[in-house]
Amino acid sequence: MKKILFGIFIIIGIFLIDSFSGLHFKEINAVPGDVKLISSSDIGGYAKAVLFEDNTTRKFGVAEIEKKFGFLYRYDGGSWSGMVEKGKPFQANGIGDDDDFLVAIKTAKNSNIEYIALGNHMEGVKPSDKYKLTLDDVRENIDEYYLKEVEDNYVLFVTEEYSEDTWTIRAFDEEGNLIADELFGGEARYIDWE
Repeated sequence: MKKILFGIFIIIGIFLIDSFSGLHFKEINAVPGDVKLISSSDIGGYAKAVLFEDNTTRKFGVAEIEKKFGFLYRYDGGSWSGMVEKGKPFQANGIGDDDDFLVAIKTAKNSNIEYIALGNHMEGVKPSDKYKLTLDDVRENIDEYYLKEVEDNYVLFVTEEYSEDTWTIRAFDEEGNLIADELFGGEARYIDWE
């Protein structure tokens, strides 16, 4: 009888240890490595999106951190990105699943980018096309966009799905002028036509 009880306690103990392994009290502690929290956002009631920067390499990333028991956090996957390439306005990084799509963007230091919009209301614009778009146009069609103000060269978006629109990125200066973009299938670039 003692052996059976001992076996049951061992099984329960293994289950409890496994259930609590990898759990942390702060969402940033769940991200692997020596990282600092840039920003976070709730994903429903079950997880957090975390934008982080590596303290050593200065690379940035985005992670999904699941909530457990209402106050503990466990790493549920992430994506790392390098630095913003020389001559580029920003670097984008994303990760998604069936429920959501997370996009983290880091702007170049002297890019003058104040706002980032994900989305598109203009059909048929290709990366080779010249087009006109202002921040006011985005605001007038806000149902087609996610819009955020850049803080300390970073912005984090939580969207419902990965699509051409949620990977179409536009960057605007303080006056609302389009100064950079990354259209779906293209590369990040400064806009210098007028």
